[in-house]
Amino acid sequence: MLITPIVAKFLSNNKLNLSDNRDKSLPPIENIPNASSQFLNWLVGFVDAEGSFILLPNYSGTSVSFRFTIVLHVDDIEILHKIEKTLGVGCVRKDKIRNSADFSVYKFEDILRVIIPIFQKFPLQTTKFLDYICFYEAVLIKLNSESLGLNKIISKTDFIKIKNLKTSMNSGRSIIDKEQLVNLKNKVSINKWWLQGFVEGEGTFGYKHLVPYFQIAQHEKNLFVLNAIEIFLSNLFKEFNNTTGKKEFTVHYALNSKTGVYSMTVLGIDSLFNYIVPYFESMIFFTRKSLDYYYWVISVVIHKFGYYYLPEGKKLVLHISSGTNKYRYTSTKLEKIIELPSEDSISKLLALAPPFDIASGLSHFDLVKQFTINKGGRKGFIVYVYDRESEGNKELIGSPFSTYGAGHEALGLRRGSRVIGRYIDTGKAYKGRYVFSSVPLSISDI
Repeated sequence: MLITPIVAKFLSNNKLNLSDNRDKSLPPIENIPNASSQFLNWLVGFVDAEGSFILLPNYSGTSVSFRFTIVLHVDDIEILHKIEKTLGVGCVRKDKIRNSADFSVYKFEDILRVIIPIFQKFPLQTTKFLDYICFYEAVLIKLNSESLGLNKIISKTDFIKIKNLKTSMNSGRSIIDKEQLVNLKNKVSINKWWLQGFVEGEGTFGYKHLVPYFQIAQHEKNLFVLNAIEIFLSNLFKEFNNTTGKKEFTVHYALNSKTGVYSMTVLGIDSLFNYIVPYFESMIFFTRKSLDYYYWVISVVIHKFGYYYLPEGKKLVLHISSGTNKYRYTSTKLEKIIELPSEDSISKLLALAPPFDIASGLSHFDLVKQFTINKGGRKGFIVYVYDRESEGNKELIGSPFSTYGAGHEALGLRRGSRVIGRYIDTGKAYKGRYVFSSVPLSISDI
């Protein structure tokens, strides 16, 4: 269990049985005695997200160097050291100019003895598999040259072959033909440890308008991988549905036409709480994404049990969303890294009686609706609007407004806008200027 005990009690009836033993059946690789099959599966998923296979033909046209590398933000250097220690090869270096760190394996004997066996036994799942195949073919060419007694000298013919392989991999691979794509689709096989590594590289435990979501994004050429992940999770959750009576698990896809990137997203507090949280609670995080996940789960719980609709609950979610994901890196452009909420502040909120009765069996949507009606939402909520750019942080003319719609109109927004609902009682200023509150504020509070 990754979650603090105060949160764990809210998840106690939401267990998910992960009985996927495919990744446990393979014997360990002899040359990597410290690595379990679970870790190697995780590593391959992480490499699918963050790794590279690089060929470096020399200028004289007589030899080639090989490099396997993983590049991350320098704040994430600890996982690179863990990979180095576990595999027993390679080195970790910092690049202070780029705020990055990399784990790289250069020695050909290490490539041959450790790196190749890993990816032969635990295949990559994305189109990066094609880059690996080119890399592997170049390794075989070099081995063939050595078997002919050429030592490190490669024949002109073989050198041209390797250069052609180099130009057809990584950024040089502009096209994936239909046959390659069919073969990739046919070979894809998702397991939970590969997926964990892939999520730690490409997944997001994010927020939109302070509402949590879970997302994995990939270029459209890897859409088949997102589809395979959906099928893997859906099959896993289908059995869970049968034993708990939960509703069907669904995902949403969106394509960014400018970048060609697909996002596979799980939305809705019920889906996150019933499926995504139990899934990751049964797994182990190796990277600092565990920090994002930890606070994200707290946000899901705050929404699920209605604490978000208390002023202190909304402020806590705002605090979390402003200090995790991209905001937690030391290179962020914020004036300073935001210190995340303490265990005491979280415990204090969750010690309150939950505003929502989830034992009622109502959906989160219906519970929100019920809560809103009980508070008089059909008549509208009073909102105080303060203008930070006015002398003395004065209230906007007409404030307090009897409805959010009236407040929106005063700001030149449409009545049905969600701006006030997102900002009210958070202390966060809309456009850096307007502060919304359900109660009168003193000048020092604005």
